[in-house]
Amino acid sequence: MEINGLNSNFEKKLLSSAKKMKKTIVLPEAGLNEHVLMAGQIIAQNKIAKIVMLVSDNVLIQKHNVKENDYLKIVNITNSDLLPVLTNALYLKRREKGLTEQGARDLLKNPIYFATMMVDLGLVDGQVGGAEFTTADALRPALQIIKGKTKQSLISSFMIMISENKNFGDNGVYFLSDCGLNINPSAEELKQICFDTVNSARKIMGMKNPTVAMLSYSTKGSAEGDSAIKVRTATELIKNENPDFIVDGEMQFDSAVVKSVCNKKAPGSKVDGKANILIFPDLQSGNISYKIIQRLAGFKCIGPLTQGFRKPVNDLSRGADTNEVVRAIAITVLQCE
Repeated sequence: MEINGLNSNFEKKLLSSAKKMKKTIVLPEAGLNEHVLMAGQIIAQNKIAKIVMLVSDNVLIQKHNVKENDYLKIVNITNSDLLPVLTNALYLKRREKGLTEQGARDLLKNPIYFATMMVDLGLVDGQVGGAEFTTADALRPALQIIKGKTKQSLISSFMIMISENKNFGDNGVYFLSDCGLNINPSAEELKQICFDTVNSARKIMGMKNPTVAMLSYSTKGSAEGDSAIKVRTATELIKNENPDFIVDGEMQFDSAVVKSVCNKKAPGSKVDGKANILIFPDLQSGNISYKIIQRLAGFKCIGPLTQGFRKPVNDLSRGADTNEVVRAIAITVLQCE
């Protein structure tokens, strides 16, 4: 299968970089969703990564005549040889929470749990799912099993927005966070979301000049209110750690991305209207904003993607098309340590 519609410089670099990593990604919904199955075939046939497809029947596999090879494996979760190993490992990991062996077997009938255990045991490097599950259901197993890199880790999400218009962002790419998980993060949590998103931007696209705007309805004290004060405090916390990137806030969106507006509302700000990483004060504003940017401004959208997990596990929009799944798989590869 050819890779069609992934022609931006960012996407070409993304796929090329992923191909060098030689990682294996599990797709728990390959037997449930045609876009996921087709994306897995594209990734495997172009040797971007090795793919493990989870199925519970052969309906879609037969319909699309999917064949196993060195880059593509099919695992039937109802009778796999892995079931005893995964069942025992899941039971041992969750028995203190009251999980029984039978309960573990029942959970593994869910392909998301099956995939997450494969990631946890190192049988695969990462996981992409969520085309048929809500974000809560797609990420719950990972939150229970994979967990964060440390006990203090905050799991957050980010979006990558891509435009062909080179007047936008760094090579037409913006990173937005948090748009999918944390409903009302504290100032301390916004600080961590900021640092994690900068690290994601550097790891995934090699962003050389991260420029962060901590967004609000206020610019540099032009309005008061709990949300504006929270963002202002978060910005101070970030700057107190002497970050090796540009950051300023609190800022309105136009101040963050339009030089003339920034010069008027925030004169002297190093952001200078060139923000390419946008940190939102809460989930509501982030989620609404990325959908507006996607649907009305015509940006390509990758995500929601997660950061902070010990191993990479990513969610998909339930409206994701084949190309969106291909992008998400490539991103997940680049998140692998």
